[in-house]
Amino acid sequence: IVMSFVLVFSPEKNFSKVPFKIWGVILCIGLLNFLIVRSIFIFALNLIPATTHAYIINFVGIVTMLLSALLLREHPARKQILGALIALAGIRLYFWDAPLSGELTGIVWLVFAVLCLALTNIFMRYFHHINHGMLSSSQIVSLSVLSGAIPLIAVGYLYLPSGESINTYGWLVIIANGLLSVCLIMFVFNYVLRSLKAYEASILANTGVVFTAIFSSLILEEKITWLEWSGIIILLSGIYLVQRGSVAKP
Repeated sequence: IVMSFVLVFSPEKNFSKVPFKIWGVILCIGLLNFLIVRSIFIFALNLIPATTHAYIINFVGIVTMLLSALLLREHPARKQILGALIALAGIRLYFWDAPLSGELTGIVWLVFAVLCLALTNIFMRYFHHINHGMLSSSQIVSLSVLSGAIPLIAVGYLYLPSGESINTYGWLVIIANGLLSVCLIMFVFNYVLRSLKAYEASILANTGVVFTAIFSSLILEEKITWLEWSGIIILLSGIYLVQRGSVAKP
């Protein structure tokens, strides 16, 4: 609803000159980020702890860096490669004990979502190469959200058990997730991609794992072991090296 409002009242509505290539990229962003990724995120939270969920999502920056080098020819510096290897080494500490079968299923699905989210970052970066000012930031975000949200709502309606309704708390969670996790983040991320490379912006966003760990401990009472904290610290150290390498480049 918010995205439709933004799109309708946007001062720039010249869609007739927008080529099909741009429409295709917007459709891919919407389907990947909102239909596929959001569905898997919610599904995986039923199988794995919130901190593990956030920890795995953090690797989207590393995957984006690899895809950025392969598809966009945005090659990382040596420090960034070293940082990526250090971040990957944190996996061994975080998952010192093998996950249970149910958790392993959630992890596999979440790894696939990370790949899709990394592809979303690549498509967004590629979009800024071909857009040339034809669509404004608000139009880009609104169109991509609508192209993925409408199919997502249809899927959710089909799988809603017969006779079951959503309570007030559920609606508050849905509204907060839509306004904060979707609308606000998309606007900010789309803005920073004008000056940052895809993997740089993604890596900066991934430091949220620390806040997730803190809040999950306080609110959800999830116990985080010192090995998991060590894995998180190693991950953030790798992220720091990746970002420092990007800043150090001329």
